[in-house]
Amino acid sequence: MFLPGPSSPLTPILIVLGIDPSSTATGYGLVELDSRSCRFLQCGCIRAPSNRTLAERLALIYERLGEVVATAAPHAAAIETSFYGKDPDAASKLGEARGVVRLVLHQAGLEVAHYSPSEVKKAVVGRGQAAKEQVQFMVAKLLKLKELPRPLDASDALAVALCH
Repeated sequence: MFLPGPSSPLTPILIVLGIDPSSTATGYGLVELDSRSCRFLQCGCIRAPSNRTLAERLALIYERLGEVVATAAPHAAAIETSFYGKDPDAASKLGEARGVVRLVLHQAGLEVAHYSPSEVKKAVVGRGQAAKEQVQFMVAKLLKLKELPRPLDASDALAVALCH
């Protein structure tokens, strides 16, 4: 998509989808970038009930994220890489959720960039150890939003898109 711009006859528009994967709450955020600015398009969270089996939660992520991609038609995608804690079961579930997200993006023909949580925080806040609330505040400021994007999974996904 192109829009007329003052410096050139056509200014390219790029729609970036950022994703913060999880097996229970996968955040997504879409921003539109041109040579002069970035603009908020939408964000949300795919909540998979914890009382469902992992397979059911992964299927829900696959379906809902597929709908987001089909509707928004992003040009690029970026995913936050896994944070490895002390719980191997949680790390395994997160890895499976990331795999489903990558499959959806691959099937849509999107190349995917990967950013660590500290890279995303540094890009948006200026330091890699920022709190989620600081990221949320800066995302709102950078995108000139009147309200903080909620939930935190969605603001994290917007931060991933901005990082890209």
